[in-house]
Amino acid sequence: MKMRFAALVLVFSLRAASVCAQSEDGFGDASKIKGEHFTIYYKTGIDLKDLLAKFTVSHSDELLSGQAVDKSSNEATLSSMMEVLFARAGDILDLHVYSYQGSIKIFPTLKELSDYYNKHYHAALPGTGYSFYAEDDKIIYISAEYFNREILGNEIGRAIMSGYFVVSPSAKIQEVLAGYVEYQLKKSE
Repeated sequence: MKMRFAALVLVFSLRAASVCAQSEDGFGDASKIKGEHFTIYYKTGIDLKDLLAKFTVSHSDELLSGQAVDKSSNEATLSSMMEVLFARAGDILDLHVYSYQGSIKIFPTLKELSDYYNKHYHAALPGTGYSFYAEDDKIIYISAEYFNREILGNEIGRAIMSGYFVVSPSAKIQEVLAGYVEYQLKKSE
């Protein structure tokens, strides 16, 4: 009985710590779009029409993923485009994680994203410096300024790897595979 109670306390403590860390990113009052694999959060001041103008999936993406973009509203369009991109990245990597649930959080500017990363990780943004994937929390962080298909494909590739492998590949292998997703998406434009 004591063992179960201790395990329950540990689970709730870890969950509370995760929720606390997520609330520190400033997305507590952000707008939210719920999708099958991603919940998308975007801060006040970000215009969905502007995001959709920067982020497009091609007809070949739709055909290759076997999914169509829902154009009934801006929210549905963005959410379904993420699902198409998730399917494409999974196909490119030949890794399929059907039960994946994560978040995409969009900062208005690259400066805000960089400041958050620096404050939280005490370092400069890795890789291209436009986005990053927080594996422990299953969150892709990106700025509205660099919200595009290739950068998101790179980060979604990382998310798929973290959900697929029991033991994550090394950072170098992840970088190569995520870069491969980005390359294949650029090549197929």
